[in-house]
Amino acid sequence: MIHEEKVLVMGKQAAFFFGSGISYASGSPSVDDITIAALKEHWHFCTEGIFLRGVNSNHCIPDQVTPLVQAFLQRLFKIAADCKAEVTRITPALPPHYEELFSLSAQIVNVEQDHIPNLAIVDYLRRVRSDTADLYIGYKGGPSGLSDLGGLAEDTCIFLHWVVDSMLRSIGENRKGLGLISEVANSVDNLDVFTLNHDLLVEKQLESNGIFPQMGFDDYDHGDFRVYQTYWWKNTSKPRSKVRMLKLHGSLNWWFYDFPDWARQYAIPNKDPRRCCDQNQRTVNPVDGRSAFLSGTIVKELHYGLAFWGEQLEAFRDHLSNHHRLICCGYGFGDRGINVRIDQWMHNDLNGRNRLVILTPQSKDIFVRNKPYWLIRHIQNNRVDFVENYLENCTLSDLEPYFDVV
Repeated sequence: MIHEEKVLVMGKQAAFFFGSGISYASGSPSVDDITIAALKEHWHFCTEGIFLRGVNSNHCIPDQVTPLVQAFLQRLFKIAADCKAEVTRITPALPPHYEELFSLSAQIVNVEQDHIPNLAIVDYLRRVRSDTADLYIGYKGGPSGLSDLGGLAEDTCIFLHWVVDSMLRSIGENRKGLGLISEVANSVDNLDVFTLNHDLLVEKQLESNGIFPQMGFDDYDHGDFRVYQTYWWKNTSKPRSKVRMLKLHGSLNWWFYDFPDWARQYAIPNKDPRRCCDQNQRTVNPVDGRSAFLSGTIVKELHYGLAFWGEQLEAFRDHLSNHHRLICCGYGFGDRGINVRIDQWMHNDLNGRNRLVILTPQSKDIFVRNKPYWLIRHIQNNRVDFVENYLENCTLSDLEPYFDVV
């Protein structure tokens, strides 16, 4: 009798978590760059209902919206700076940034539209009403169609969305320091990429090497679109792609469409997003005319358990649960809704195998400044590994020790 020996084939997998810092080498604007541009650069509101960068060249239709929006933002900036000076853990306090200003504006909208108010902002709202009355009384004509303080606050959120959209699109195809992502993809059996970035740099990097990450937009049957398929990662009838990518805050090329006689769903258009047709050659319009990504701090987190965005966070949890190491770069650990999920994952393995790997040239003492306490505790408990370089300066051999063997 011939006895066949069973050979156990071991595979490798890896997981990345990226924040905006990985895009800086490619010329991506920083949070501070976007904030300064929103507050001080020239923008104008055009007849298509969007805000464009630069001076209004159409003198026949004066722009009466943008000057009020920017003046409102500047006053919110002063109010926010005063508040941060009282509660900061570091001195001097960091200046407010556009994400915080977006949240402050959005919370005004919630109150003005009779949503359940956050009672903690009552004093803040009282000061806003006092300090900006000359701007919002009689305000109208912006993209939201709303008036007075609620309208001005809503249009400020829309303005900030277009500022972010415009500045991120200005990066173009300029990619630097991302080649290692493709190297890792070619060195493991499965790679999961989790990112908070709206830009297209990572997927373009992978595609340039013939790697097409699976993201859930796999329905090609509805005309000029790749339509999102809900709970795509739970479909076991098809083998998973080698690389999966979850853009937890959305993307410049995602749009929310109203498909006639079918559904409202997110999709990636194959051409101009405002000139697409379904499979029956009927025009399909974006619901709000803006690409689909989240902004803000607290208000952004309110989406994390809801509908499409809640599904992205569920996919994040499910995929992360398959890994024991999460390689992080470019993330400042400032998103509480993301942090609580990473922290829970760190605790989920009762043998303590789940670990963070942080790519940074900073010393540990410098890195932990202004970081959340949950992360500091994991560092103190020796649950975090540090690689002393950013992604663009790392090599494959730097990261290989942090691949999981499965």
